[in-house]
Amino acid sequence: MQQARTGGSVRRVAAAWRLLTDDTDERQCFVDLETTLSLPSTPAAPDNRLRHVTRIETAGGACYLKTFRRTQGKNRVRFALTRPRAADDAERELLVTQALRAAGIDAPRPIAHGRRGASSFYLCAELDGQPLATWLQAPARSNRPARAAAEFCGRLLAAGFWLPDLSPDHVFVRLVGDDWRCAVLDLHNGRLGRTGPPPLRLLRRVLRRFARAVGAAPVSQRATLGFACRLIRAAGHGRRLRHVLRRLPPLHTAARYEVMGRSRAYAKRNPLRAERELGLLRRVWPGNPRETVLDLPCGAGRLLPLLASEFGHRVCQGDGAWQMLRRARDADHAASLQIQADALTLPFADRAIDGAVLFRFLHHLPKHSSDRAIAEACRVTRRFVVVSFFHPCSFHHLERRLGVLAGRAATRFARTLGDVRRSFAAHGFRLERHAADLPFARDLWVASFVRD
Repeated sequence: MQQARTGGSVRRVAAAWRLLTDDTDERQCFVDLETTLSLPSTPAAPDNRLRHVTRIETAGGACYLKTFRRTQGKNRVRFALTRPRAADDAERELLVTQALRAAGIDAPRPIAHGRRGASSFYLCAELDGQPLATWLQAPARSNRPARAAAEFCGRLLAAGFWLPDLSPDHVFVRLVGDDWRCAVLDLHNGRLGRTGPPPLRLLRRVLRRFARAVGAAPVSQRATLGFACRLIRAAGHGRRLRHVLRRLPPLHTAARYEVMGRSRAYAKRNPLRAERELGLLRRVWPGNPRETVLDLPCGAGRLLPLLASEFGHRVCQGDGAWQMLRRARDADHAASLQIQADALTLPFADRAIDGAVLFRFLHHLPKHSSDRAIAEACRVTRRFVVVSFFHPCSFHHLERRLGVLAGRAATRFARTLGDVRRSFAAHGFRLERHAADLPFARDLWVASFVRD
């Protein structure tokens, strides 16, 4: 028991600390919870409201202390109803780790587990190797680590280790002789299920997390698709490969427009709607003549007459699909500069251009990716950014949600104006104006943000 002071009173807080290591030095270094918490440490992962991770350097190597501030009620129910039974997040991580290691699968070596009040703690040793994400971003990267990791993850799921948080950041790869050996971490959301092909819902979640993690990495569509196919086959769902892939969101948004004839069809679709949407841009536009504006993704170039002729801007067109850039180049009006670029990793220096417009783009991206696109647009612009997005309070969005509940893949993502405003505020931009096309009936909204 430990004491904690609240106002003028003193209450007793239950604390427990169990050492799991036989190493004498580690037992002396991490003798109890208070001693462990007082050791010098550095942040080891992005913090959130329920968990933070710190790295502790010792004479024997690095260790990681994961602190769960509290266990959510839904997790308590899940931990009580599924294996391995646990009272909190830290204990669940410990038990899943022990099950993996007992099966001969590499996972971080447990050192200690503790609890104090609503918080729980898990201490483990550092894993050998590097995250798959590091291998994917290496300049002279090889496909072999990714192939090994895909087969490892699939076999892991088929062996009954249902780990939804598998991603390139949580799968470690190292070369041992001529073989690539894999390990896994971040296991508190895992559970022990039946052996054999895992549930398709779990498989889709794993693949979505992989696509999310490689969003900013230089990974081709072919490599991403190859990873997904290997994982699905190794998990035992080879016969349902197409079924699983069809229900995934697009792994690369731009890739759909490289298909023969797709860019031509996009250029000709719905001119009446296009004119209505240009009217929304006119209502919110914050730019001044002769400013340089990046139109990304530019698509078939439909914004160019508005930006160049009507607003008087110097325009740079960018798109991730080469076929769309070719279609924009063949239009009656062509920009003097075109670039093939990924909106999540723009090839510009900080504040290199005056403004940017991301029109009919953010709704293709889940929130983490759209936040990254917003961050990149804010980084490269000096003065303003204009975006369009889909609002969740609309008949159109309700129809899409019903489709998702019926089993279709989510390919459109909605955000509220307040949510988008907070994303821009994090980068020093404030909302200037916004407009909507039949708000709360149709879903398209447009907003302009200026550097504060």
